[in-house]
Amino acid sequence: MKSDWKWEKLDPLERRVAELLVQGKSNAAICGEVFLSRARVQECIKRILIKTGTESTRAAIVLLVEERENQSLISILDAARAGIVILQDRVVRFANSSALEVWGYEADEIEGKPLIELVAPKSRGLVTRQYELRAKGEPFSQKYWIEILCKSGEEKKVLIASAGQILFGGKPAVLAVVVTRV
Repeated sequence: MKSDWKWEKLDPLERRVAELLVQGKSNAAICGEVFLSRARVQECIKRILIKTGTESTRAAIVLLVEERENQSLISILDAARAGIVILQDRVVRFANSSALEVWGYEADEIEGKPLIELVAPKSRGLVTRQYELRAKGEPFSQKYWIEILCKSGEEKKVLIASAGQILFGGKPAVLAVVVTRV
């Protein structure tokens, strides 16, 4: 996955202070744990807000906690043997190594790509209908066969199994399993 993780933008001191904030520690308690003055801790928190793009300590904490949960989820999904993709706003946000192998893409090539570009023309209508039904909360097929379009131009028949909606980056997303053999 492209590295736009906020945790990675923090220097070691900022990470330590952010960890303590996530644990619910007060500024005074943080000062005691990192052996810094209150002014230095407040300056560190300001840098955390800038690097996370948030306007309050509470918003930064929420963002960092959600991000950590997403990182944990991605670690689990990447180890899965089945192809797994996370779709958000009809765009691939994550594809595990098995899904990358099926499509023939590298992670940085597929992430950010519109879903419809990865589907063979003859299956696009079905995929669009299923996605719209899911988004509206209406009944949709949990499993269906489609033809995907690989990087090489080859079309492959795969079974798509919806694992349902999840929150990814604080926004609704669809978790889908891509199976090449049943």
